[in-house]
Amino acid sequence: MLHTAVANAADIRPFISGSGSYRAIVIEGNIEPGDFETFVRIANENQGKVSGVYIFSPGGDFYEAMKIGRAMRALELSSQVPMRGPTGRPVCEENGFGPKPKDPNNCTCASAGFFIHIGAIHRGGTYLAVHRPYFSKGKFGDLSQAEAQKIFAALQDSARAYMLEMGVPKHIQEDVLGTPSERALVLDEKTIKTYFWGALPYRHEWKKNRCSKLSELEAQRAENYSRRLLRARSASDSDLSKSEWDDLTALQKKQKEELDCAVTVERQSRAAAYERYFSVKPTDYSGHNFSKWSDATKYLGRQFYELVAEERFEEEKFAGSSFLKRVATANTPAISLSDSRTKPKVVTGVSLASTPNPSPEFAQRLLLSLENAWGKRSGGDGIAEWLWERKGFSAKLAHNPVSAEGPFLSVVIDAK
Repeated sequence: MLHTAVANAADIRPFISGSGSYRAIVIEGNIEPGDFETFVRIANENQGKVSGVYIFSPGGDFYEAMKIGRAMRALELSSQVPMRGPTGRPVCEENGFGPKPKDPNNCTCASAGFFIHIGAIHRGGTYLAVHRPYFSKGKFGDLSQAEAQKIFAALQDSARAYMLEMGVPKHIQEDVLGTPSERALVLDEKTIKTYFWGALPYRHEWKKNRCSKLSELEAQRAENYSRRLLRARSASDSDLSKSEWDDLTALQKKQKEELDCAVTVERQSRAAAYERYFSVKPTDYSGHNFSKWSDATKYLGRQFYELVAEERFEEEKFAGSSFLKRVATANTPAISLSDSRTKPKVVTGVSLASTPNPSPEFAQRLLLSLENAWGKRSGGDGIAEWLWERKGFSAKLAHNPVSAEGPFLSVVIDAK
């Protein structure tokens, strides 16, 4: 086996936020053979919705790391590693958005982790520790010096070719390959910000060329307005004239158009990459378990403590009411369970939500599944709202056209 460090076995898992609008893959621990298959399976299950990878790894199998890195490049995924703290140590703080490692000892990105990270099309984080790949203790030490030299040279050539493929500058390639396996070279922040930060150069220029709306002079004006507003205590205290405010408003409109274009380009490009890699177009309904929507009536009348013990719900409180929530998975919706003032900590309401911008096919399949379980609707306009009145519960399927992340479908179930 070819190693770049020694640590615990890797935990490769999906990270899905809320209704599933943001999805990533977490790689934590030591990279071992078989991790590539797990990685690809998770990416496949999430139908092109995975946009990034979080790496918390001290190292592991070099060739497995290269396979994962190449898959990331092919699938057009971003990567995030730990930040480098004031003392030079890696930092993995909970920021309310992304995940952090289960084991604090895995808050690093070293050796094999570096080889995965460089496969990304967009890179974040400032802690990278590197050294050359090596053979784990065993047969390599039993070889003759001539045989060992030949095999080691081939290993170095594989690492060099991979780094060249991923756009790593030659002088950094030699720094990596020149660092012995028992040491670790922590790349300085200037090197990382220059060569391993943000989008790949060609993608940055490509998107800028495709989505640019502001001229160079307009961009300068927007930056100037921004600095003046930052210096002011509030917008009302700024010294911008009416014509300048009008100009700023027009510039901000163009900036939003640029941002919207960049988001659309990324989404379309990643969907095309998924199709090339898996030879099938991603959908929001393939593999989705639509029966989970109608089956949610089973939670009505259940005690909160039972559900927390049995399933992966987290309890929250808001405005005097309690809720149990569970984020979406690759094939099930996000779900929220609520109680009432008359029945505290007993489920009296259930809410389920789709990912934003559900396709017409998803909506049709969801409606068919609900009608198969509950019968034909008893009310609603059949366009944006469908109602059911059943023994023990009432339910509403609704198309919600406005939300921060885009239109979505919801099902609300209330106990009678």
